[in-house]
Amino acid sequence: MVLDGLSLYISTKELQKTILNAKVTKILSPTRDEIVLVLHSASQGNIRLNLNAGADSCAVFAGDMGKKNPPAPGMFCMLLRKHLTAARICQITTDGLDRVVRITFEGKDELLSAVSFTLVCEIMGKYSNIILLNGTGRVMDSLKRVSVDVSSLRQILPGSVYTPPPNEQYSPLALSEQSLDELLDTRSQDRISAYVSRVFQGMSQKTAQEILLRCDMEDASISTLSSTRRRILAKNIRAFFSDAVNAPVPGCQLNGEGLPVFVSAVPYQSYPADLRRSFATMNEALYFYYSARAEHFALKQQKDALNRRLSKILTRLNKKIKTLTDGLEDAKKIDSLIKKGDLITANIYQLKRGQTSFEAMDYQTGKTVRITLDATLTPAQNAQKIYKRAAKLKTTKEIYEARLAQAEDERDFLRSEQVFIEHACSVQELDEIILLLEKEKIFEAPRKRTKTADLHSDPLQFTAPGGYTVYVGRNDKQNDRLTMGIAKKEDLWFHAKNMPGSHVLLVTGGVTLDEIDDDAVVFAAKKAAQYSAAKAGGKTAVDYTYRANVKKPPASRPGKVIYDHYYTVFVD
Repeated sequence: MVLDGLSLYISTKELQKTILNAKVTKILSPTRDEIVLVLHSASQGNIRLNLNAGADSCAVFAGDMGKKNPPAPGMFCMLLRKHLTAARICQITTDGLDRVVRITFEGKDELLSAVSFTLVCEIMGKYSNIILLNGTGRVMDSLKRVSVDVSSLRQILPGSVYTPPPNEQYSPLALSEQSLDELLDTRSQDRISAYVSRVFQGMSQKTAQEILLRCDMEDASISTLSSTRRRILAKNIRAFFSDAVNAPVPGCQLNGEGLPVFVSAVPYQSYPADLRRSFATMNEALYFYYSARAEHFALKQQKDALNRRLSKILTRLNKKIKTLTDGLEDAKKIDSLIKKGDLITANIYQLKRGQTSFEAMDYQTGKTVRITLDATLTPAQNAQKIYKRAAKLKTTKEIYEARLAQAEDERDFLRSEQVFIEHACSVQELDEIILLLEKEKIFEAPRKRTKTADLHSDPLQFTAPGGYTVYVGRNDKQNDRLTMGIAKKEDLWFHAKNMPGSHVLLVTGGVTLDEIDDDAVVFAAKKAAQYSAAKAGGKTAVDYTYRANVKKPPASRPGKVIYDHYYTVFVD
């Protein structure tokens, strides 16, 4: 989401009440697109003002994002520290509903003379920038320098006179309904939403579509509007912006997974109310939006990195399994070799050195078979050579079978971890998985252990129909603790059939399976399917049994169990 001018205008008005006269104590640059001003106000205490010029995260708002500062800050950050540290904020404004915020500072130079600086934050998607101006309005430097090679229309370079971004849009707050009506009287063939978002400041496409919904209008060509419909549209545009500015109800619209999608000054009727979260201030809404999305994408990046590491290990493991499987195919020759040696031994009295083959009756099938011989060896030596080869294959088979079982066990374990990585909802859960992988010697553990070594999280908990408690393990460590520690023998245990996934426990409280509602069993089975390798859609087989029928093999990996006397249910 690129922050619209209306939301930025409201958040700036809020900041005028909180950060004026605040003193700059620290200046940080967590990423190359971010500047964080750590402020102290006598009335508000410590405040963190986030200035972000990222293409997808450009914004100005207050809130502690919890990001760490890199050890080596950039040149622009060092320049800001030199001139703005200990300065006080004396003004923060926007250019109407345009997405340009100006923050004016008053400080002192080396000679203790009063000086002023202005930090201009241009919130414009991929063209966003943060620019430091001196008291005469000249550019001292910027986060992103714009040379003539980048733009022939507007350069941002040290020493140049700052000129605001060109803007021919109109502010709906500064226009009367009649003026709005006149601007809507056009022969443009654009759709209404596209036209008004291009002509008016602070008007995003979502806002334009929301206003059309409130007018009960279709998003047709604006040239087709009658004079009556234009007046209705002009009146609603004026009312929408006036209400949003004078009585804002800031909030975030969420998607089905709880991730914020966009921020708005008032609730939008075009989106479901149950997926909206309201806040007391626009700054709180912006903080929630950007912190939640930052956490989401940080989690996604860590998941992707973990999956890449596991995929490489699984690729090598699959090659090893194929090699071992192919080796066991050769071991199938053991019986035929022993039979061949036995036939040579049984007919040794009629064989002579120098023979290349002979025919004999297979005592198991009764058929005549031809046996080849090494002419350079005696019949006894031929038989001895074959027996030695069979003995060698037998030893190889035993070694390969043990290694294959170990490799397949490790593969199943890693596939299980991939499922838990996919379903992880926090960095802490991923850290638990990493610790387990290090303990199982899959990953190399760091020499210096951090506090994550003591991580401990609890299984997910749900309430099934009938009031029964259902627990879901979020990793193999939790699976072990849930099944072998928390569960009682009369509780019901669930697991997706023949695939990696979570252990699910339905606490029965001593109630027998015959007395438990089918809805509760299906509920627990669905959780087992949901938190498994089963993909969305289709039927999934889930096994369930009493916990008393579940056992853990000796010296087995975390999460691995065997069970019997089970039932199977198919759920979506």
